[in-house]
Amino acid sequence: MFTKILYKLTKFEKKQIRIKNRKFSMFIADSLSRGSVGLMYRPKIKSNEGMFFTFPFEHKWKIWMLNMRFPLDVIWLDKEWRVVHMEKNMQPCKNFFSCKAYVPKAKSKYVLELGSGQIKKLKIKEGEKLKL
Repeated sequence: MFTKILYKLTKFEKKQIRIKNRKFSMFIADSLSRGSVGLMYRPKIKSNEGMFFTFPFEHKWKIWMLNMRFPLDVIWLDKEWRVVHMEKNMQPCKNFFSCKAYVPKAKSKYVLELGSGQIKKLKIKEGEKLKL
């Protein structure tokens, strides 16, 4: 219930980000409240939309799919913009107690959430350095 209220109160800035050869309109999660809400409760995202999380320092930032309504591909990037971990087709979960937390293999400073299938379409590989 609290997260649904937070979702309604949270406003996101959107920025255009180019990932490889495609332009995405990204919701920017640059605070604790925006990062906590993420893409929860949204009915869908377009194929050219996503969320960009920026954190104050490198850490093994966990992502989960609580209260999501669609699957996601998630990419963790270090401070040099190198892909340190990826998860494809992460499925939504509704139960707080059985919702899996996805943890990257290495520390990251940024996280990209894109619609399921985008990692494959963009041909993103672990270890690759992205220019955003």
